[in-house]
Amino acid sequence: MKRKKAINVTKHIVLIITALFVLLPLLWILSQSFKNSFDAIASPPKFLFQPILSNYINTIHREGFLNAFRDSLVVSLGSILLTLAIGTPFGYVLSRFSFRGKEDIGFYILSTRMLPPIVVIVPFVRIFNAFGLLDSYFGLIIAGILVNLALVVWMMRAFFLGVPQEIEEAALIDGCTRLEALRRVVMPLISPGLVATAVLSFLFSWNEFIFALSLTSFNVRTLPVYMATEFVGYLATDWGGLSAAGVLATLPGLIFIIAIQKYLVRGLTFGAIK
Repeated sequence: MKRKKAINVTKHIVLIITALFVLLPLLWILSQSFKNSFDAIASPPKFLFQPILSNYINTIHREGFLNAFRDSLVVSLGSILLTLAIGTPFGYVLSRFSFRGKEDIGFYILSTRMLPPIVVIVPFVRIFNAFGLLDSYFGLIIAGILVNLALVVWMMRAFFLGVPQEIEEAALIDGCTRLEALRRVVMPLISPGLVATAVLSFLFSWNEFIFALSLTSFNVRTLPVYMATEFVGYLATDWGGLSAAGVLATLPGLIFIIAIQKYLVRGLTFGAIK
């Protein structure tokens, strides 16, 4: 009994230390966002200081910040909707049908995530320039689709495989077409998985930097690009403003996750128990 209690205490201590290690950068950014310019660069760091809100006020009223916030929302939501519209049927086909070259096609889709974006950015710029897609919402949304498509296809394939095929066959016997069985029977069952996939796709799109930096200039500028260029000067960095912008940039994803937390947990554990 004592040994079991000691093991449980040790597990809790390890989990607490791990959580603190993971949360420390976030807590540091949060504290920096409430410091004035002198406290933010103090050495050694100041943990006791007079908190201020001017960093948040100045960041919100800073020229271009709200536009960058809007651009990130438009690009992220647009890429999510189109990626799910393309990747969900793709994952369904890979999970339900057998045809020549299926594994090769699945591996090809997966291979698009194997190379870092910096490797393919030059041909992307040339192709997008040839089609007039540079510095546009549509161009950046297409880039977001290419970034997230492999994730969506393989996650949705796994969720479809978690639904017994006999359920779908029963619907077909009852008179449903393949499309009706998918829409009325299968999709409601995998809706938690669809939500989990949408959340991960949103986070990847929201935080994407390389494509957003290389494929845009003036008309479209997402938050990661804005933060990397507006708060870092030639002689100094506005650490307070940058930290405040970082905190504000995490709010949409945080609110999104909290709002659908129940479905997200169900989606991430979908198929774990048969």
